[in-house]
Amino acid sequence: MEPHLLTVEEFLSNGFVLVGLLFVSVILRSAFNQRHMHWMAVDSVHVRSALQTTVYEKSLRLSTYAISGGEMTMGRITNHMSTDATAMLFLFQWLHHLWAIPIQVVVTLILLYFELGASALIGASVFLIVFPLQMSIAGAVSKIQKDILEFADDRLKHSNELLQGMKLLKLYGWEAIFGDKIEEMRKNEMKQVLKNNTCYSISNFLTLAGPILVTLIAYATYELLNGKPLTPEVTFSSLAFFNLLYAPIYNLPMALAFLANAVVSTRRLQAFLMAPEIDDDTSGNGNEQLQGELECFFSAEVTMEAVSYDDNTPLLYDKPPKMAPGYGAVDQSENKVVQGIETPKTPLGVAVMIKDGVFTWNAESETATLSDINVIIPEGKLTMITGNVGSGKSSLVAAILGEMTTLRGSVQVIQNRLCFAYAAQKAWLINATVRENILFGQSFNPQRYRSVLEACALLPDIDILPAGDKTEIGEKGINLSGGQKQRISVARSLYSHIGLVLLDDPLSALDVHVGSHLFEHGILGMLIKEKRTVILVTHQLQYLRYAAKVIVMKDGRISQQGSFQEVTGQDPELHNQWMDAVSDSDTESLEYKMDASLQQERQQLESLVKSMSMSNDFVTSHGDSEVGKLISAEEMESGSISARVYLYYMNAMGWPLVVLVALSYLTQSGLTLATNFWLSDWSNAGLITNGTTETEYIVGYAALSFTSIAATLVFCVCLLQALFQAANKLHHEMLWNVIAAPMRFFDTTPIGRILNRLSNDTRVIDIKMLESIDNTLYFAIAVLASFVAIAVVTPIFVVLVTPAFIGYYFLQKYYIATSRGLQRLESVTKSPVFAHFSETLGGLVTIRAYKEQVRFNQAILTKVDINNAAYLFLRTANRWLAFRLDLIASGVILIAGIATMISSLEFGVEPSLVGLAIVYALMISNYMNNLVRCATETEIQMNAVERVEYYTNIKREPYSGTRSVGDNWPQKGDISLENISVRYAEDLEPVLNNISLHFNPGEKVGICGRTGSGKSSLSLTLFRLIDTFEGHVFIDGIDISSVQLTTLRQRLAVIPQDPVLFTGTIRWNLDPKGHKPDDELWHSLEIAQLTNIVHSLTKGLDSDITEGGENFSVGERQLFCLARAFLRNSHVLVMDEATASIDTNTEEILQKVVQTAFEDKTVLTIAHRVSTILNCDTIIVMNEGRIMEYGTPETLLADPSSELSALVAANK
Repeated sequence: MEPHLLTVEEFLSNGFVLVGLLFVSVILRSAFNQRHMHWMAVDSVHVRSALQTTVYEKSLRLSTYAISGGEMTMGRITNHMSTDATAMLFLFQWLHHLWAIPIQVVVTLILLYFELGASALIGASVFLIVFPLQMSIAGAVSKIQKDILEFADDRLKHSNELLQGMKLLKLYGWEAIFGDKIEEMRKNEMKQVLKNNTCYSISNFLTLAGPILVTLIAYATYELLNGKPLTPEVTFSSLAFFNLLYAPIYNLPMALAFLANAVVSTRRLQAFLMAPEIDDDTSGNGNEQLQGELECFFSAEVTMEAVSYDDNTPLLYDKPPKMAPGYGAVDQSENKVVQGIETPKTPLGVAVMIKDGVFTWNAESETATLSDINVIIPEGKLTMITGNVGSGKSSLVAAILGEMTTLRGSVQVIQNRLCFAYAAQKAWLINATVRENILFGQSFNPQRYRSVLEACALLPDIDILPAGDKTEIGEKGINLSGGQKQRISVARSLYSHIGLVLLDDPLSALDVHVGSHLFEHGILGMLIKEKRTVILVTHQLQYLRYAAKVIVMKDGRISQQGSFQEVTGQDPELHNQWMDAVSDSDTESLEYKMDASLQQERQQLESLVKSMSMSNDFVTSHGDSEVGKLISAEEMESGSISARVYLYYMNAMGWPLVVLVALSYLTQSGLTLATNFWLSDWSNAGLITNGTTETEYIVGYAALSFTSIAATLVFCVCLLQALFQAANKLHHEMLWNVIAAPMRFFDTTPIGRILNRLSNDTRVIDIKMLESIDNTLYFAIAVLASFVAIAVVTPIFVVLVTPAFIGYYFLQKYYIATSRGLQRLESVTKSPVFAHFSETLGGLVTIRAYKEQVRFNQAILTKVDINNAAYLFLRTANRWLAFRLDLIASGVILIAGIATMISSLEFGVEPSLVGLAIVYALMISNYMNNLVRCATETEIQMNAVERVEYYTNIKREPYSGTRSVGDNWPQKGDISLENISVRYAEDLEPVLNNISLHFNPGEKVGICGRTGSGKSSLSLTLFRLIDTFEGHVFIDGIDISSVQLTTLRQRLAVIPQDPVLFTGTIRWNLDPKGHKPDDELWHSLEIAQLTNIVHSLTKGLDSDITEGGENFSVGERQLFCLARAFLRNSHVLVMDEATASIDTNTEEILQKVVQTAFEDKTVLTIAHRVSTILNCDTIIVMNEGRIMEYGTPETLLADPSSELSALVAANK
């Protein structure tokens, strides 16, 4: 050939040039692709964050009835925050695939047409069948995903109820009943998960089998339609195009699945966002002016100054700091009206005025909860609300707060902002320090703060804690007693700069000494002295004489109102009850006894702190910021996922299935490799004649293709079954291990953390593991097959590519160490988001009363931002890895291309094998990139298995027993405690020391004592809820440690301090086993004074109880717990503050019932109200875990210096 200028066509026909261009194009493609994926990851996080915060903001505005009425449950709302928001995140990450994939397929088919002609279109017609099938599967997945979410909502709702009421369930021995109920829901959920994963497997099968059929049809018809044989040039250029179709066919069902999930989630979110809200005037959220209106002030008669202090300002100081001027009285002339009703200003001296008020909880109901409410609350005075259980006391407070729907009438408040200091009947605390719970967003004023602590008798508690008032208290105050929780809740109201204070029966949780101190020094000594308006709901009738106004509720109406003298004059029965409850008291004696009580409580707390420090429950070794933490930090493993976790997961799958999956994957990949070598030989036959006919090649290629498809089907089915079996087993083991955990575990573990395992981690194991493990196995075998193919054609490739493989290894190792930590960090930072969300839902009324929505919303934003940072760092690390893997992969392509070109030119390697090697070289880079990505993703998702596995190994209660008892045990109720010492955990100090007691059959025993004296611990010993490490407890002569634990608890009856009802019918709540006939159920309701209430409901015993029993008052819930105990008909009954939340009249009736219905039963009664136990046969007075006094009431009261006499005097 004569020398000439090189044309473009000649330049591009050079193989080495094409290899170089291929190298450059791979790098450019990777750069654009990774940038696109990074941008979409950022945008998707924005969408998820927006949805999570929108759900939270909506929750802050949800009407009380939307939650208490069952329309919205905590489990469902939590799913909106997690599952639905995550579904939208994945949609935005895959959004552009929905339009790009069809374009990619069409362009590839056009290029194939130029190579193969009409046979390419005939082969591609397979996609006309595959694509509609994929679309149908996507539609089915959409419906299945909706069903999965609904079943998951239901399961999480009941799981949350299980965790919230775990103590009561263990006392009843009902945990297995609830576990079985959750298992039934799990079965329904897993049926849908199986359908979903089956759809994925079918889709995956079509994705893998489709291209095999396409190539078979295209190559089989090529010579027939084009009149010329296959050549390597045509075969392997078209094969490369066919391989390009794998990615879009694989990605399309995923993109459609994400779209289907997002559509379902969008509809769910729409329904949630349309749920009823409280009135905008009272929500305070999203109001631009609210930021400047967070402070609510005293009435104009009082001026209080506030000053900001550093958080480290000491509680005790030598000189009072200088106050900042200008903060104090404001004009109160403007009025706000609940439900947006415009009314005239309230008269002078009136704080709240309700005119012709008719209120209901359900906005869609015309049935009134409160009717004909006309009331005037005097400003700067104490107003008390009393009445029987269920009479509407708490509802009246809710109406003032704006939490009820106003059907008619108006509510006027003298403040220019609807801001209240509110202490709920069930104390609500946040997972923060004691100081943060009391300040609740207010600035710190040491002088006022100390006064509040003194008024609430909290100084002894705080002085003992390792970090003082900076000691962290747990979720819902789980580290505190009921009285301590309530005192902190009231302290929050006392400290706040709010002129209108609503206290919903806080005294019921306090013993007589502390209750008297709080009332005298807190309510009278601070609130009334400062001329703040106080509305106090109470059953403690001895305090009525201090009220400027008394309101008596009955059947949702105000039966009487006026001064104390006016009300008692009109109602002789109320006057008699008051006379029974009060008498003249000796103030000096009361003060002396109060100091003694606090001193004893302090000693008890010192013991507690010492024991917790020994057990490392207090973190004290990481600086001041960590001192005083009580909630254990969430466990987070370091380093790679342990081989133990992988073995645990494979064991859950079942080893036969594990082996079968591995063999089927190897078989499928080997058959695919054999098919391609057969194709290489076939195409080479187009250049030379080797004696094999076209038909034989087609038959051989078809046989290999169909066998490969069959192997694909086998591994899809085997993997589906293996992972489905593992998901079932892991959830089952985790659920039952958590249920069997001791109460100490629940005391130190936030519920949000456990729910995270049951929701997010479980969903990963149920659904996502199938995809990630499938991809990892597929690409691992594909890399091996590609390596073998290239090595067979070009052995030198093995040597040349070794540095690239070493680079892959170290890059992957370097990346996994980072990504693993980031994934764990992302998982751990997710828990606080859900814990804060759960906390907020529990205290919505309190947050709205104080107008703290903006602060709580800011808190969730901070937690979401922290979680997003971990997630975005993880995604950015993914992109960092992917680009570097693509750089190495492009080097592999360059090496493979040059090596095969040289082998062809210098060593005479057949063109068909050169083509095959280049095709595999193009694929191996993609396979290796995907292998590293999928292996990393699998290890990251194995973090979910690791977290679940951790919960399957927590310590369990000893349920088994060595001795069987008869069906009627205990028949007498004879109880003996012989030298018992009791502790809450093995690493804690005893709470009961060397106690020996004997209770005769049928004996009525009253147990009293100061807070922390060991009263409840003594009763819990009978149920083995805490550890009896010394001594023995005998019931009817049988050592209870030898009795099967569930049997023991089901044979005893208990009425707990905190009443708990569960979602379901009244019938199911009373008798979840369904063994009792209706007449016994009605008899138990009659004994508990609930017959009229249940008869008034449309469905009677089959009426629904909403989550947490929120459609009944606290007192009514307590009565239902009484009915449960009566229905059990045990010879041993423990009443732990069972009458704390009911009125005196109902309590007297119940005491008479106990004396008759349980005449021949042994009854242990723990009470703050001493009057509750004065008619007992025997009274025990406890202090610091020891018996101080033990005898008949007459004997103990005969001694004026006895502890019982002091308690009686304090109660007067």
